[in-house]
Amino acid sequence: MIMIYFHGYGSDKTSRKFLDCKELFKNSSSFCVEWTPESDIEGILNVVEAGLAEQEQVILIGDSTGANLAYQLRDKRKEKGLKSVLVLLSPLLELDARLNTKLLFSDNLRENIVKITNPEDAFILIGKQDEVLDYTGLQDKITYNTEILFVEDSHRLPKFRDYLGYINYYVQRKLKFEYF
Repeated sequence: MIMIYFHGYGSDKTSRKFLDCKELFKNSSSFCVEWTPESDIEGILNVVEAGLAEQEQVILIGDSTGANLAYQLRDKRKEKGLKSVLVLLSPLLELDARLNTKLLFSDNLRENIVKITNPEDAFILIGKQDEVLDYTGLQDKITYNTEILFVEDSHRLPKFRDYLGYINYYVQRKLKFEYF
């Protein structure tokens, strides 16, 4: 089994959420996909997808902007008949949902973010006090096979460790596999 983590905008492989997920799934191989606003996003997704081609049990976790990238990778695998368990943390589902418009996204990054209007087949963790992204209406959306958990937290999810049990429960149910 392998866990792939996509960090958020301005973060990297030292992300506390990545390190917490790496510890949670300590019996699997864990990797953080590093990217910047100027990275060749499509190229990165293609390389990661190729590296996972033979993997049957894949956990994809993405944080904020990285959640959009994880969603795209899951869809690429899905097109090839490959399954993945998808966990989205404070996900950037569409550029228009950003509340902080002062944080400028490069043209490159803007071009590589897909609009996700009805997220499917995922566990989504959202802080009710998210100050970065607007999730108005997400509760009313009809989504296919998606669990959305709204928690008393902000966009950065400072209480993230409190939610690891929910993530683990979701992943175990999806994989039908016991880690511990």
